[in-house]
Amino acid sequence: MREFTKKVILLIGLIVGINSVVFSQQGLTVGIGGTLETTNELYGINARVFYAINEHFCFGPEASIFPFQEIDEVFEKSIIDLNVNAHYIFEITHELGIYPLSGINYTIEHERLIENIETSEKTKKIALNYGFGAHYKINNMFLFAEFKGIIGQLSAEFITAGVLFNLPK
Repeated sequence: MREFTKKVILLIGLIVGINSVVFSQQGLTVGIGGTLETTNELYGINARVFYAINEHFCFGPEASIFPFQEIDEVFEKSIIDLNVNAHYIFEITHELGIYPLSGINYTIEHERLIENIETSEKTKKIALNYGFGAHYKINNMFLFAEFKGIIGQLSAEFITAGVLFNLPK
């Protein structure tokens, strides 16, 4: 088994193990939204699952997928952006919260020629991410918007907006 696959399986195992403790205390939130990679103006979709330890701290995995899109007259690019992030939520009001975020990132960028899709280059890198966001609670869901930057060889910035749902315990 490849070394990266082993690390991913270990990370998933840790998240699932921690989930059994965290889920019993606060709960699980899932979300979906649209996302923009700002450098090449690529549009994608984001999905996330967060585990709340208490009313202020939550963490979990998220994935953003950007299908192939033109970045200039010659090349097109796709991105798969995988993260495990932590948020610390500052409640401004009962409905409104703001938060910084940080975490680890694994990005796969695939760039290819438009005229000859067989000619391509794929890059995979691990990095750190940072950012901030806000959410607004409406009944049992939250509207959210956030900015995230990646520090590393595949540096990028993303803006994501969507909806989060609290799942019943």
